[in-house]
Amino acid sequence: LLQNEEYIKTLIEKYWFLTDEIKDDDIYYSLEGYLFPDTYAIENKDVKIEDIFEKMLDRMKEILDEYKDEIENSEYSVHEILTIASIIEMESMSNEDRSGISRVIYNRLNNNMKIGSDVTTYYAVQVDMGERDLYQRELDEYNPYNTRGPNMEGKLPIGPISSVSKNSIEAALEPSNTDYLFFV
Repeated sequence: LLQNEEYIKTLIEKYWFLTDEIKDDDIYYSLEGYLFPDTYAIENKDVKIEDIFEKMLDRMKEILDEYKDEIENSEYSVHEILTIASIIEMESMSNEDRSGISRVIYNRLNNNMKIGSDVTTYYAVQVDMGERDLYQRELDEYNPYNTRGPNMEGKLPIGPISSVSKNSIEAALEPSNTDYLFFV
């Protein structure tokens, strides 16, 4: 269904935060990062996947509507904000960590450095974190998701790498005020 261009087009027309950026051929899953993770009441087992997607997108709309002005006044697109939020989501251990991680990402981008995030490389090679260590060739290989790979200086991955929480969206929009370039 997510490879159906007509279906994706109808979603883009319906939701202000979905743009043609999600149609890039290099993106693994067009709605990655856009389906808000929450608990949803589903009426019965015969529900259509389209209805589930719309419930999750409607919830994401509720969340993003709170930040619409801030997003539209940002130098980053909503797609880029959600991409940053997804890295924050995967890299953070607690809510307190999120704004600091956000600032490191922006500082690295602003300094034309690679973000260098292992979580993006795991996503790029489609290996679950904890399954195994990454191979050096995987770290060094170009992939538009791999922020450790060649030609990724000052660049974000092509799209989100996970679902995002409201806290990660907030951190992506409101990073801490530091000059840090690294976090552990």
